[in-house]
Formats: sequence, C-alpha cells, structure tokens
Amino acid sequence: MQNDPGIFRVAQWGTGLVGSAAARKVIEHPRLELVGCFAHSESKVGQDVGTLLGATPTGIKATHRIEEIVAAGPDCVLYMPLVWNVDDMAHLLSAGINVISTANFITGRSFGAETIGKLDHAARQGGVSLYGTGINPGQANIIALAASAACARVRRITVREAVDATHYASKNTWVSLGFGGPPDAPGLADRVKERALVFMDTVEMMADALKVTLDDIVFNVDFATANEDLPLGYMEIPRGRVCALRMSYCGVVKDKRVIDLQLVWRLGHAMTPDWPVEGYVIEIEGEPDIRANFQAAKGKVGSGTTTAMNAVHAIPAVCAARPGIVTAAELPLITAAYCVETD
Repeated sequence: MQNDPGIFRVAQWGTGLVGSAAARKVIEHPRLELVGCFAHSESKVGQDVGTLLGATPTGIKATHRIEEIVAAGPDCVLYMPLVWNVDDMAHLLSAGINVISTANFITGRSFGAETIGKLDHAARQGGVSLYGTGINPGQANIIALAASAACARVRRITVREAVDATHYASKNTWVSLGFGGPPDAPGLADRVKERALVFMDTVEMMADALKVTLDDIVFNVDFATANEDLPLGYMEIPRGRVCALRMSYCGVVKDKRVIDLQLVWRLGHAMTPDWPVEGYVIEIEGEPDIRANFQAAKGKVGSGTTTAMNAVHAIPAVCAARPGIVTAAELPLITAAYCVETD
C-alpha cells in the first residue's frame, strides 16, 4: 500500500545505464521520493546515490542488502539489474512492495510454470503488483497495440527494432549472444533463443491483448560477421566473427504470421550482411495499413532513458493495480506526467 496518496516512495535496484537514468528522474520527480538504492558493485556500496550519479547528494546510501531495501519501506522497487534473480523479486513482492522490472520480464511465462507461480503467489501474498516493461520489449509493443485501434481488420502486426548497440558496454551480454565468436558455433542459435525468450512472452502478451489464440510461436536467427577487427573498448571482435544478429519471434495462426517481433542488434560499423539501422518500426497490415517509426536519442543517455522512463512513469498505475502479475493491457494510459517543461 502507498504511504502518502500524493507521494510514491521508490527504491532503485541497479545503477547501470538504465538504473542510473531511472534514479535521476526519481530524485527530481515531484511525486516520487527515493528511499533506497541497491548496487551490485562493492565499490558503490556505502556511497551517496547522488554522488554515484554525478549529482547533488541525496542522503541515501547504496546498499547490497535486500533487507535494507525492504526496511526503507518503498511503495515500489524499480528492478533494473543486468542479471535478474527470481528469489530477490519474490522477496520484495512478499514484503508488500510493488516491483517494476526492465530486466527480461514481461509476463514471466518463459521462466516456467513453477517460477511464474512463485512470483504471482508472492505478489498476491504481499497484496502488490509485478509489471515488466522497457523500450523493447515494452513501449514499442504498447505503441503497436494502441495503433491497431485504428484498424477495422488486422492481418499482421510487425514490431521491428534495428539499432546500433555499440554504446551498450556489457561484454557478458554480447558474449552470451555469440558476439565475438564464430557464426557456426554449435548450439549458437539455441543459446540466442534461450537468452531472448522474453520476446516469446511479448508475442503472447500482444496476442492476449488482441484476443487471438496462437497455434505456434516460431523463432529464427541469422548472424553478420565483421569485415575487419572491431575494437569496441569493452571488447574486441575479430574479423570474421559475429558482430550482429537478426532474429525474430513470430506468432502463427493457421500458418500465417500474425504477430512478428523482429530485432537487429549490431556492434561496430563494418559487417556482412550490413543490415540497416532503422530504430523502432511498427507496421500493421490491415484495413487500413499503418506504419510508424520512432527513434530514441543517440548515445548512452538516450538509450538508458527510453528504457527507464517507461518504468518510472508506470509507478502510480502499478501501485494502484490488482495484486499479482499485470500487463500493459490492464493498466490505464501511461504518459510523461509531471515532466512537461513550461518555463
């Protein structure tokens, strides 16, 4: 339950690219109060959160103890680690704290029945909600669903993310997806599929919102290789090794693709095939056809902010939602409330 009907007490979990963007906005937001911060790095523990962000000190010290986050009494935790932990999520939920995650979570179905049951039970036990969002999966899919309201008939919805992700300096993430290795490595496609199962959950979420029953969800992936050595700073990709991938999760009904989520992630500039950078493209084939394109600001600030703000702005709606796991279709319209500059 919320402590003050006018102010939401928030704890930040993670201070990386996305977490830092979220924490900055929480600190300056007129209806949010930062009451705690969880940091994974030992070097950050004990430091003032404002200092960590290069801003004015807040009086809130970073911790790596979940008990201290619970004791701070937040209404909501913005859960944004690089590597998620289901036990930590369940701990927060059962303690009566709403959780909004940008870490590989939309519905949690791909985690398996046991895990999703554990999270849903913890949320209901705590009387709170668990919500997954981000830019993609997340806002891009929500925009597609909203755009579909202009159609009398829908044959296919495609959401395509095609981005230069060179600035995302997480070597572990890229290595787990095969980047830097040979494109014909045994089991590589299966590794990528397993790592990206959240997009399967997203296909199902969109199908549920559209009231369509899928026969199957089909996965495909292709790889591009570097035409020259690519020194990226946080890792080096040798010539001839994977530096980009193109994958898709497609929801199928009667052998027809009705929901098609496509992703192109590329590091560096010299590769074959040289897939174009398009940003986020939404295409609806129907009556009428609809096409929309939106671009996030380039660089670290733009990338972190576009992912983080979908979670920050959702805090009031998630705190008011029913207990359990909730999706975008159950929440009211979420906007950049209190963020319009009028001076």
